Amino acid sequence: MKSAVLTATACLVLVTVGGCRQRPGRQKIDPVVKSGAASPTAAPAAQARTTCSGATTDATEPPPRPLRRCFSDRPAWLDAPVAALLDRAAELFDDGDYTGALACAEEATRQAPRSVEAHHNRAISLMRLDRLDEARDAIALALALAPDDAETLEAAADLNINQLPPSVDRSALGLEYARRGSRHVPRHDRDRVARLALLEGQALIDLGRAVEALRRIDAALKASPHFAAAIYERGVALFEMCRFEDARRTFEKVLATTPDHAHALYHLGLIEERMGEDAAAARHLAAASAADAKSFPPPLDMSQTDFATRVQRAVTELPDDVRHDLGGIKVEAADLPEMGDLVAEKPPLSPTILGLFRGLPLDYTDRVIPMPAGRAGKGRAQPVGGSESGGKQPATLGAAGELQCDAGERTIVLYRRNLLRTVHDAAELDQAITRTLLHEVGHLRGEDDGSLRDRGLE
Repeated sequence: MKSAVLTATACLVLVTVGGCRQRPGRQKIDPVVKSGAASPTAAPAAQARTTCSGATTDATEPPPRPLRRCFSDRPAWLDAPVAALLDRAAELFDDGDYTGALACAEEATRQAPRSVEAHHNRAISLMRLDRLDEARDAIALALALAPDDAETLEAAADLNINQLPPSVDRSALGLEYARRGSRHVPRHDRDRVARLALLEGQALIDLGRAVEALRRIDAALKASPHFAAAIYERGVALFEMCRFEDARRTFEKVLATTPDHAHALYHLGLIEERMGEDAAAARHLAAASAADAKSFPPPLDMSQTDFATRVQRAVTELPDDVRHDLGGIKVEAADLPEMGDLVAEKPPLSPTILGLFRGLPLDYTDRVIPMPAGRAGKGRAQPVGGSESGGKQPATLGAAGELQCDAGERTIVLYRRNLLRTVHDAAELDQAITRTLLHEVGHLRGEDDGSLRDRGLE
């Protein structure tokens, strides 16, 4: 891990909370099936990805499935040609019969165990049937047979970025699959070029690298200018970069063609909320919930006063060593992050952060010393000053190398509206507040997001 040197202008370190950063929704990039002749493209479908919990497992084995043959008129002892099985799998997949497509793919894998097409089709059928662990194994086998197959790399990227429960590792893995796919896809296959570039952009957004994401999303739109999912994700990248007016225009463009696009409605509501347009924000957020209640349930209702009380109570219940380090540190509750805090780093912090530590670590001295980066993966401390410093004074160095600046009071802030959107009830809120506090105390002690993630405080 890279370390950083605190420069003369870096007298303030702003850091985001890790853990469950809001992932409000996603236009899923569907994989395609491989047939014995051509590879038809599946129709696009929206897929939300908002959960903050891990995957659940069931220790009970499922009962055996009844036999289904790809061609019902053939007896079980008579095998169909593999090419015919793959063609039939593609037809059934396009018709939405994923169980039938799986039966055809399974027959093909039994007859041709090294067929990349058969394992690919089995994997994406399992994905559509929400049998994701099996799909992951099937894709791994297909990639073991053909590591550079662009179609299977696309499916592997989609599985890790959009379908499995979100995590940093899965986003990073999906990004590498998409990048490899982009290197091996034929340039004339513009639709797949666009889908792989968009998958790269989606992963980069999830990894907090919205500036890089925007470049890859623009590449997707260059290959396919009317790619609706890419237009929406471009708005998400702009939102993450705090370019709210540009993001607003992008979401309005999406809604002009798809008025009930829940994810665009939701993001538009978040922007209007930040802009103080409360009536419009309430209308669009309610419309998002009406269009997709599972992805966007109404947030827990709690007043500013009650939320602040819960935050202060959570502080008193922290372990002794944590409360000791918080002695003299301001812990505040706010509705939303201030714009000055968001843009004090380059690139800006996400508007959906749950909390923030503002100031210098406890072990900082008055001399310039190496420090960990304030944000995950940056590898450098972020300079603050000038017009984007939120009015904070730049640092200067004294003759002896001493840092002379007003870094401000060390402060931890928790954001009511962002936290309320990540929980279902008051008990979950209390847990989220405690985890956010522990994460920010980690930054107070000088840890970066990577260290906190490794300790289970992502």
